[in-house]
Amino acid sequence: MTTFTTPSKSLPFELGAPSSHRGLTVLPLFPSEKPRLDYVGLDEALARGLTVREATESGDVNTLLLDNPLGEYVLLYEGEELVGAKQNRIVERTVLVGPKTIVRLPVNCVERGRWAYRSSAFATAPHAAYPDLRRAQARHRASGAQAQVWAEVAAKSQRLEVASPTEAAQELYVSRAPALEDYAQALPRLDGQSGALVACGGTVVCLDYVGRSDVFAGLYAKLLRGYALEAVEVGAKPVSKAALARFLRAVSGAERHLDRPVGLGSEARLGGGVIGAELEAFGELVALSAYPLAA
Repeated sequence: MTTFTTPSKSLPFELGAPSSHRGLTVLPLFPSEKPRLDYVGLDEALARGLTVREATESGDVNTLLLDNPLGEYVLLYEGEELVGAKQNRIVERTVLVGPKTIVRLPVNCVERGRWAYRSSAFATAPHAAYPDLRRAQARHRASGAQAQVWAEVAAKSQRLEVASPTEAAQELYVSRAPALEDYAQALPRLDGQSGALVACGGTVVCLDYVGRSDVFAGLYAKLLRGYALEAVEVGAKPVSKAALARFLRAVSGAERHLDRPVGLGSEARLGGGVIGAELEAFGELVALSAYPLAA
């Protein structure tokens, strides 16, 4: 892995006006330039024939097999949840998969108490992992995040008093479904929106960005349910403009540690004042996710 520092990297988006609901504040992000690269999101690709299966018949907790028979690039965003097969998983890192390509997809288990087939292939959940879970996964990715992922799901389940016979993170969303849908109604995606800067209880928790607004449109509802699951535990405290500005400066000035991508493009893990990763391909930023360093 090679390390280099960009002290003032220009971020490729503009911020819109914030919207808030019951402790959750979302600032929409709009691309500064029109994207050139064409790709589709995971849900659309699955509907058209892409498959995700266990890597072997006996299975591998942290690896799945993705087969893209389409003649198009496909983007999987970190934290998207895949349900079925031998146990539910979340995508560990954002991956751009080439046309007619098979890749081994790194994942983490979010259903510790099951290791038995429910289906031959995976489907996608209507939610993505909540920011604290994604942050734990990103922070420990280099050394293996599975233990931290299980610990985070267990702690969240205890706080929300949610019991699942298979210790499934999915049950957290099921248990709070009416509240999460209330957030979804109150904080809709805006036309042209490609990302979100998110605060819960007055604290910045994450930034999510995808270069294509049409692909982000397919992600937003999933991500929003994750944001909302974090917000149900906090009060309705407003986030300050200073806190937002500090976080954006930290993302812009973060160290970029080049890493080997799973699929196409060039991946850089963010270091210094933030945690996260960005994926570039064919001369443009495809995706960026970032979290504050401190919990």
